[in-house]
Amino acid sequence: MAEDRLQLHPLARPAALCAGLALLALGSGCASSMLRPDPIFTFFEIASPRGDPWYQNVEDWQARENEHRPTERLANAEEIREAGPMTGLLRVKMAKWTNKERLALAKEIAAWAQIESRRHFRFDPPTNAANDPWPTTRDLLANNRDDCDGLDLISYKLLREFGFPQDQLYRAIVRRKSDRGNHMVTLWFEDPRDPWVIDASGVVTKRVRRFSELLGWTPTVLFNDTQQFTPRHIRDASDVGNVARSEDQAAR
Repeated sequence: MAEDRLQLHPLARPAALCAGLALLALGSGCASSMLRPDPIFTFFEIASPRGDPWYQNVEDWQARENEHRPTERLANAEEIREAGPMTGLLRVKMAKWTNKERLALAKEIAAWAQIESRRHFRFDPPTNAANDPWPTTRDLLANNRDDCDGLDLISYKLLREFGFPQDQLYRAIVRRKSDRGNHMVTLWFEDPRDPWVIDASGVVTKRVRRFSELLGWTPTVLFNDTQQFTPRHIRDASDVGNVARSEDQAAR
């Protein structure tokens, strides 16, 4: 009889409903993964102009896209400053948004790298710096540990993997003025005049910040996979033109 059925307390009904929905969701999740259909397309078959109305359009676009590639870049730091905050130029707005998202990602990478650096740190006995060969990325991954000159590759490599422009990323040796101790960091030259510092070990800085914000550290060597530079203080440069040309080269 209906009147003989067990009556749920009013407060128990929502709980019972939530439990039922949770079980339903769990069951449907398993079912959906089990019933996932087999792939029905092979996406990378070689294209043929025969019977393909879009073939010529694609070829034409590819030719023009590659021809324009040297001039297709988004705005650089100087052009962003000149355009101002209310610009309507798409290439400037895209560049500003890209830099904002890259900075957020760089902060995540730095935080993760510092956690992993503590787990994979290996102390190297003091040696003559010139006789201390730095590990490559392959060496670091094979040995699974190193000191700061190897662990810096965690952030450097991840930034590259996530698409940071190769010509904006450099590794750098920085020297502490108080005791002339050396440390390795990654510099992201989103702005050629004042790069962001990404320190995988957290020795120089725990957070991502501009180099101009660092106190007591001087850059002594700057390099990437193919280039090497010797940073100098602006007041020690031979002339302002050399500094400007150096910034322009880093911005390209």
